[in-house]
Amino acid sequence: MMQLSLLSLLLLLTASCFPPGLENPGIGAGSINGTVLTREGGPATGAYVYAYRTNSNGLRGPADFAASVDADGHYSLDLIRGEYHLVARQRSSGNGSGPPTVGDAWAIYKRNPVSVGSNSIDSVDFVLQRDSGLHPLRQGSLASGDTGFSGILRSDDAEVEGAFVLAYRSPDFRRMPDFTSLPAGQDGRFVLYVPDPGRYCLAARKQTRGQPREGEPYGTLGSDDAGCRQVSRGQILDVGTIVLRPHRR
Repeated sequence: MMQLSLLSLLLLLTASCFPPGLENPGIGAGSINGTVLTREGGPATGAYVYAYRTNSNGLRGPADFAASVDADGHYSLDLIRGEYHLVARQRSSGNGSGPPTVGDAWAIYKRNPVSVGSNSIDSVDFVLQRDSGLHPLRQGSLASGDTGFSGILRSDDAEVEGAFVLAYRSPDFRRMPDFTSLPAGQDGRFVLYVPDPGRYCLAARKQTRGQPREGEPYGTLGSDDAGCRQVSRGQILDVGTIVLRPHRR
């Protein structure tokens, strides 16, 4: 009887060590590990990889789980069973928490969400981008999803890194966009997620607000209705290449 009471007490104390709503990571646990590199290919020492159960807050705020990146650029996240949205951040302040600021480096895993099962070990690698001054997770930007558009942004002679693709529900490009992509990568590739299937009109530029200025790099898939595409639910539609040229009013 005494042994049974001691066992019950031990189980109670073990359960109390975990925050409400979180299970013991040892029960039905898996892990995700990999590397976090800078754009130059070196280890992103001091960065963190964060795991969120949902992207409803744009992958902002306290994460459900986090792991630091070591001197060799490696990290390991122990997680309980479920789906997670992953993002890596290296804050210019050197802190492991706090709101992202201009000058931070970051990367969002393009295949979010990641499913973690019992005793599973998955590998996820990141290459950080530097925040160009416009926050990558602004209102109207979806960090992941299964519906949207993909493609490449180019000027006449090179890929365009850091530009945005804007989605409008009508071909009136003079108003605020309904949805905004994350910045295009070093190879000019972008993914723009939208919450619902339908017809969207796309434009690309280096800014996300205000009217395009004279000479600003700007591009569409075509004028008026020719710049619009229909996307189905669960489809990431490849729209090909959007060419950005100096805007003329």
